[in-house]
Amino acid sequence: MNKRDVAAPDPIELTGFNRTLAEIEWLLLVLVLVYLVLPDEPVEQTLGIAAAIAVFAVFILGFRYLNLFTLPARWKLTIETWAMLAFTAFVVWHTGKVDSPLISLFLLVIVFSALTLGKLITLLEVGLIASFYLFAAYTIDGTELFAYSTFSRLMLLFAPVALVAYVTSLIASDMRFSRNFAQRLSETDDLTGLPNMRAFSAALARYKQAAVLHERPFGLMMVDADNLKEVNDRYGHSVGNQVIRAVAEGIRRSIRSADLVARYGGDEFILLLPDTTEQAAREAGERIRGMIANTLIDAREGALTTTVSIGYATYPSMATDVDDLMLRADEALYASKHSGRNRVVAYSETFGL
Repeated sequence: MNKRDVAAPDPIELTGFNRTLAEIEWLLLVLVLVYLVLPDEPVEQTLGIAAAIAVFAVFILGFRYLNLFTLPARWKLTIETWAMLAFTAFVVWHTGKVDSPLISLFLLVIVFSALTLGKLITLLEVGLIASFYLFAAYTIDGTELFAYSTFSRLMLLFAPVALVAYVTSLIASDMRFSRNFAQRLSETDDLTGLPNMRAFSAALARYKQAAVLHERPFGLMMVDADNLKEVNDRYGHSVGNQVIRAVAEGIRRSIRSADLVARYGGDEFILLLPDTTEQAAREAGERIRGMIANTLIDAREGALTTTVSIGYATYPSMATDVDDLMLRADEALYASKHSGRNRVVAYSETFGL
């Protein structure tokens, strides 16, 4: 199964970002209002700016009210940041253009975008701000804008915006890397490097929704090493750990890229087999059984071999509920263990065992 795009914000993060953006939008409005009422700051288009404030406030209320009962999404946050850019550009244009004391308000949008929306959107927004900045300067300086002294002065004034965008993007990238690394650690089994049950349960819940929606079959398979206790008693737990790792590697080499295997606990493993019928599940189980039976495991007293017992159940032929499906795969594994081991058993066969 393909790895989830861990760099993408999850619903909880998006909810937090959504609240933060709302506060930034209101902060932007408050700062513009404060500037508007300052007695020592000349404003040419007071009514125009007041109208822009009203329109932007209506946009915030309307956009958020219409989306009140829907989950936050990146595209919604992006639309709001672009609306903030448009509002800020209008205010800056009417309060001095490139000499406006409010030009630093662009940084509110840049910082939020860099931390939450990624480098591409941030780069696009920096490009829009730069284009606006150059156009505003051109309306003041005309062709003199391209003189070295004028252009270099403008670039020095614009440099903080680009630097903040760059540095904030670096910080955001490091934060995402740290978060993703911590998440991988929390969802990975230390001994085998496979996903643990926390990661498997989350993947299964996601896949079950898609399977039910599109009426796609899938299988759950349980795999258990047959002789781990004997190995531990005779050779010690270090060799027993080698057996567990060998079983994990044998399973990993036998399954498709779309399949997901996790360590269930001890010497037991669980597999999610997407788009798999009962016959395809049996074939997968036989591949795994054969691969592990033919694997040599190094030990102090020579090479060892091990076998596995396998049980499986498929949706929807053997169960229509995921919890029932897991229980029935476990029952099939129990039947496999108690009917001779080193075999593959379907839940549908357990009635005759």
